[in-house]
Amino acid sequence: MILKLLLAGMVFATTIFSSAQAQPVRISYGGTSGYNVPVWVTQDAGLFKTYGLNTELIFISGAALGMQAMLANEIHFANTSGSAPINATLQGTDSVIIGTSYDLIPYGFVVNKDIQSPADLKGKIVAISRLGGVTELAARFTFEKLGLNPKDMTLIQAGPDAQRIPAVQSGKVAATVIAPPGLFAAVARGLRVLVDLTDLGIKYPTSVFFVTRAYLTQNRPAVKKFLMAFIEGLHLYARKKDFVLQVMKKYTKLDDPEVLSKSHDYFVKKTLMIPLTDAAAVKNALPMGKPVDRKLEDFYDNSIVRELINEGFVEKISKAYK
Repeated sequence: MILKLLLAGMVFATTIFSSAQAQPVRISYGGTSGYNVPVWVTQDAGLFKTYGLNTELIFISGAALGMQAMLANEIHFANTSGSAPINATLQGTDSVIIGTSYDLIPYGFVVNKDIQSPADLKGKIVAISRLGGVTELAARFTFEKLGLNPKDMTLIQAGPDAQRIPAVQSGKVAATVIAPPGLFAAVARGLRVLVDLTDLGIKYPTSVFFVTRAYLTQNRPAVKKFLMAFIEGLHLYARKKDFVLQVMKKYTKLDDPEVLSKSHDYFVKKTLMIPLTDAAAVKNALPMGKPVDRKLEDFYDNSIVRELINEGFVEKISKAYK
């Protein structure tokens, strides 16, 4: 009922797509951290359908598996960390970021009760979701902030929040890096935040959408419709908190309304309403310690978002959701 009222109350309608047959599109997302929420909101509010796309949202854990699915044309758009398409492009897969909704590092470095100071981490195990991704980068930035040598700790790949939080609680690992809502769930279970990386203000393409360049070339109108829907979804995400919390509960399987509300508040204030990709963020996502002989512009394409700005679409959406 709430969704019907929400959709009925939308000020900005795009009737030009309503008569056309919706184009089938499959979208993947890689986790349940709070920066994934805008795509869930866009999907559950029916906005992709409004703009002429018949979308299916698919959870795929792991960048390599997601890339394989995209190359097999099993998915068309992927919502993930920017490191995935950047590394794929460097390895010869011509993928391209078409939009970025969050470009900071939204992670807390949480520790178990035995860690009282940074020095206590020496010789200990730190769990991350996967090697080579944003959680590894977050851990290494934390070590730098704390004045620790990364060689003093052991990084292990330990999967999603639901596996890493209990590992820290039990003492099997000393620490991990977690984004909300998992961060707030970890704190509620007695873990302590040693460093909040958002305070460092480091640019990083934490939440991006990417496609293959071939798909962008052959299906540019569909990509434009996708971004139109997503831009409206971003504004809806920022303005309709009650609806957003229902969506978050559905996808995260978390029942604690306080944790969900804190997670939304944490992300929404720094989520980009216009999903332009920042070159500085892309630069920070390049492989650490390896020379890269590519222009930054090889990894992202802001042209469609800029079209939507120049055509007045973004301004109309912004006004409609004030």
